[in-house]
Amino acid sequence: MRAILTACSDEGRLIILSSELERQELRKWRQTRKFYCPQCKGQVQLKVGDIVIPHFAHRKDATCSASFSEGESQQHLNGKRQLYQLLLNSKQEVELEPLLNRISQRPDLLVKTQEIDFPIEFQCSTIPIALLEQRTEGYRGAGMNPIWILHTPAKFTHLPEGVGIFQFSKFQEWFIVSTPPEGHVLLTFHPHNETFHYFSSLLHVAGQRYIGMHRILPHNFQRFPFVRPKAPTFNEIKQYANLYENHRQKELQNRILLNRKGIKDPFLRSCYEMKMLPTQLPPWIGVPVPGNQAFREADVEWQFRFVHFLRQNEIPFTDVAPYTIERFVRKFSGNVNEKTSACERFIDFLSHNGIDSPVQKTDYSENGILQFISERFLANER
Repeated sequence: MRAILTACSDEGRLIILSSELERQELRKWRQTRKFYCPQCKGQVQLKVGDIVIPHFAHRKDATCSASFSEGESQQHLNGKRQLYQLLLNSKQEVELEPLLNRISQRPDLLVKTQEIDFPIEFQCSTIPIALLEQRTEGYRGAGMNPIWILHTPAKFTHLPEGVGIFQFSKFQEWFIVSTPPEGHVLLTFHPHNETFHYFSSLLHVAGQRYIGMHRILPHNFQRFPFVRPKAPTFNEIKQYANLYENHRQKELQNRILLNRKGIKDPFLRSCYEMKMLPTQLPPWIGVPVPGNQAFREADVEWQFRFVHFLRQNEIPFTDVAPYTIERFVRKFSGNVNEKTSACERFIDFLSHNGIDSPVQKTDYSENGILQFISERFLANER
């Protein structure tokens, strides 16, 4: 069955199963009243158990089921009810499970403001990313600004606050948003613990791994618009730099120790042809330029392969045309424009530091990474 928290009574009133309603009272309603789905107008059952929160349920054969998303879980029902109450307490004009007829979509919540409406979706289950994108496009096409909140992944529930390296799934990665000036942020909510978990100032290092800040906010301290996380302090940025440099060195060591492709490995092939050992690459190769998350490879790999590509084609760092970059990035999977932008940022970095040759010796060191990350995050704070 499909579960909902809103229904129309036999008197035509909209009933919202908020936390204020007592189960004893609801059990009386179940015996004396009838309820109907606001959308399909079909009769729904009022379920009042001792474990699952009270809800209305369609019959299995209800034709309305196509208008709802994936089957409702206890955590989803509880989560959107908590979010609804939170928004009411924040004095927001909010609707629970409203039907948006013009786009045939039904968000979990809808916050209305004078400027724009905000559909809010609390996502607990893993569904195709194409479906998430389709729903998002539907809201935006209607002039709305959707907000997706991910259920806090179990492995992060008891994670301590602070700087760390976090591994997300591809599905979880989709919920990361860029919110200037805070940078990349993943907002999650855990109804059982009644806490919001923020993963902010995310810095991509390789694959689906990020260095970031984990912060926990009790739901009674949340408000709308949702609280924005602070930028890392300088001491926290030092932790970023240490983690980033350690990851870079580990990546280079593992490429030698764990390599099974030999010279067929594209990165090691570049090292061989450039006559450079992986562990002896200059420190200006493998820097966290903005947009680096476009590559799944570690920064030290794609940047060195880019340097090798330019060297092969006898193209100086100071004269790299956009079509040249595009030729290079097409060797990698993913969005061409985003990867091109990351390469352009890397070229800008080289130019800013006066680096114009792969063999050029500079005074750029580990402190350079610290300064680079500081400029990236602390500049956002201003």
